Amino acid sequence: METVYEKYRPAHEILIEYYAYCELRGFLQDDWEKEDKMYKAQCDKLYEEYKTATAREKDREENSKSTRIAKKLETMKMTEDLVAKIKLRNNK
Repeated sequence: METVYEKYRPAHEILIEYYAYCELRGFLQDDWEKEDKMYKAQCDKLYEEYKTATAREKDREENSKSTRIAKKLETMKMTEDLVAKIKLRNNK
């Protein structure tokens, strides 16, 4: 049967348990830092690959013949639309 009073634990036992938990936390923190470095290196590598691939794709897109033709067609269409609006305005 338990009483309402707290069980007595000597201070030195509490201190030993405290240091044991602190040591376990240190081990876990060391392990986590090692894994974190590994994942960070992989993330940095992948991000650099992403940046170079994006730049390569952008250059390829800007320099492709079909893109240049599409830009010219878009410009021509915008010019035609502008001319049509001006004609409508002048007719009024």
